[in-house]
Amino acid sequence: MSIEFKLAAVGDILMIGPLLRSAKQQEDRYAFEPLFRKVAPILKQADLVIGNLETPLAGRESIYSRANSRTGFTMFNCPDELAPALQSVGFDVLTTANNHCMDRGTKGLIRTLNVLDETGIAHTGTYRSDPDKANHIIVEVKGVKVGIASYSKGTNKLPLPEGEAWRVNTVTPATYGKAAAHIRRLASEVDVVIACLHIGKECRHVPLKQSRQLVDLLLASGAHIILGHHPHVLQPSFHTKDDRFAIYSLGNFISTLLYRNPATKCGVIAQLTVSKEDDGKVRVKDVSYVPTWATRLTTSSGIKYRILQIRQTLQQPEPGQSKADWLSMRKVWRAMSPMLVEKKTLPKK
Repeated sequence: MSIEFKLAAVGDILMIGPLLRSAKQQEDRYAFEPLFRKVAPILKQADLVIGNLETPLAGRESIYSRANSRTGFTMFNCPDELAPALQSVGFDVLTTANNHCMDRGTKGLIRTLNVLDETGIAHTGTYRSDPDKANHIIVEVKGVKVGIASYSKGTNKLPLPEGEAWRVNTVTPATYGKAAAHIRRLASEVDVVIACLHIGKECRHVPLKQSRQLVDLLLASGAHIILGHHPHVLQPSFHTKDDRFAIYSLGNFISTLLYRNPATKCGVIAQLTVSKEDDGKVRVKDVSYVPTWATRLTTSSGIKYRILQIRQTLQQPEPGQSKADWLSMRKVWRAMSPMLVEKKTLPKK
């Protein structure tokens, strides 16, 4: 008989300075769970939850976000308490290949993986030691073997140590063929292949031509699901005729306003029903989205940040949310929703 599991996926977990300051408690402790309280019930419904951790967990610092004078890019870090908070709200896997994974160098990259291991969250995309051809993870969900690969377009001009390009799965047009071979190899080892791609151009709602080329190539090479992030705004999704699924960008899961663009506060929790049929064929049978909004609330205990469910908040505004922010949320979601394909459960073929 066929086996089904529920997958929930989100985009960038981007822990910018104001989020850390609002979560800081006494004695230099941090409480991140409240950030996710409104969306935790959605995540906990899934059998497998995946997100992109776009910050190192490199240890305590007095200043966690700072600009790199050489590259011009902001470099991030986040207190360790983020990891157990993410685990407690349902995250099973975090991808770590992204343009901020080297923000605290090799030591920060390795420490991040150690913290995730101690917390019990699986991860892929960056490595302590050379993974060779095992540069992915394989998890079992309800008896189904799921392979997950994570790739980034780069590391914000921060060089990897000489001879250690293996520390981060990177992908450029020159290495698309290598990534496709990796997906073909992974497809031969598992039932379901998920490719997580940190590619594209920031604040652009239309995927780049080269992004479309890579997604098409990986689908043709055996990927069943492709989850995109990095643009910090939503980009379109689509199904193939044989029920594979791709979304070019899930948008931000948690962030503050970026580049004065309200769309950077909007993301989705993609909810997929994945079926392994009796003959071994894998189908993405059902897709729906929970649109989310990262907002700044004024409360009796100061400024707090929350991820809100947009549809729920449109019906009942969140206490402490400004009228201007509520109107901005409504406007952004009305503009974004047409680009997302929702597909009801199909009859069995």
